[in-house]
Amino acid sequence: MFSKYTNFIFIVLLSALLATVLFRAGVSTWLVFTIILAFTFILTMGYPFYIIYKSKSLKLIDRYLANHKKKPIFSYAYALAHGTDQEIIDSLKKILRSYPHAEVQDTYNANLLVFQKDWRKLIEASQTMTTTIYRDYYAGIGYTMNNNKEKASEYLSKLRTPWMVHSMKAIMALKQGQEDVFQTESALATKNAVGMQRYVLYHMLKRMAKGVF
Repeated sequence: MFSKYTNFIFIVLLSALLATVLFRAGVSTWLVFTIILAFTFILTMGYPFYIIYKSKSLKLIDRYLANHKKKPIFSYAYALAHGTDQEIIDSLKKILRSYPHAEVQDTYNANLLVFQKDWRKLIEASQTMTTTIYRDYYAGIGYTMNNNKEKASEYLSKLRTPWMVHSMKAIMALKQGQEDVFQTESALATKNAVGMQRYVLYHMLKRMAKGVF
């Protein structure tokens, strides 16, 4: 994968080549400028947006994260795939220090509590979350960690987002030792997610299978 500096040089050279082709084709100067501006924007902003929010390729997302892991959220995602449990915990703490936004605090604090195996605080934290879907999702995980199948099923029934439903089912199956169900639901959860959500979910479930519980 090219470094970000190499990518910048590549974009400049490609834009210059495109401008040359357009000028030789007799395109007016203002239109060439507009096309080059749009072309550069797509490459510099549109492509990263696609990778982060729309891509279904775990390898493509992984390569992008490897080049941008200085950013706390990307560092956490990359650590899920390649780091130790302590590196994941450290990256989550760094996110909580860096981003004060309520939804970020809610979600990443919940993930931190999962890796710290603190189901009591996870259930408690879920009750004050600003986003209802995450409140039900993390409450369900907390009760699953506590072996409270009845409460976990109650929160599962409230979920409507497909990747949340399947990942919750996968986590419950894992806790109950149902390996085949876990594998099936994990695959469905990943299939229903895109972008970094797919990447994080895929590696989070793999981590859980290795012993987060």
